[in-house]
Amino acid sequence: MTTTSDAPNVAQKAANLVMARLTVVALMGLPGAGKSTVSGHLATNLGLRRVDRDEIRAALFPRCDYSVLEKRAAFRSLLHALEVNCALGHSSVIDGMTFSRRRDLERVARTVEPFNARLLPIWLEVPPDVARARIARDLAAGHPHVAGDRKPALVDEVLQRLQQPDARVVVVDAAKPVEQVCALALRIVGGFGA
Repeated sequence: MTTTSDAPNVAQKAANLVMARLTVVALMGLPGAGKSTVSGHLATNLGLRRVDRDEIRAALFPRCDYSVLEKRAAFRSLLHALEVNCALGHSSVIDGMTFSRRRDLERVARTVEPFNARLLPIWLEVPPDVARARIARDLAAGHPHVAGDRKPALVDEVLQRLQQPDARVVVVDAAKPVEQVCALALRIVGGFGA
């Protein structure tokens, strides 16, 4: 177990590994799983460039209808941003996507492959009732998400189309306290490909 005093050591080792080889971390999971929290932690501690489909969609469509067409356009822009980051030699962390369909992760893999980047998909697993409660808590506290369609019912919509992650995806119990989830994600990224 990593203690508070070990955290800088773990972060530094992970940062060194990420800097040694181009890495793209794809955070996956239900809305409310903690993807934004973990992506912020990884970006801060490892110097990863955060590529957030929700933020891209908000920038492209300030009066967004949250349609499939708008989501797809934002996804294409996310892929382009990953391609540019890879071309510039910058590692990235993907946020703002559930990756409920395997084909989306495959498109990311095809995008980063020409750059010999390592793709590390991490599934933040959380029970649907926990995800719904987290979203409701954020809304009640006046902390709206950049994705205006992020409501508790969105969890059920994603579950309807959810394809379980395949064997290459690392699964993290994201129902644990956020500090533990972030520390575990940091260790996973740091140990990836070592």
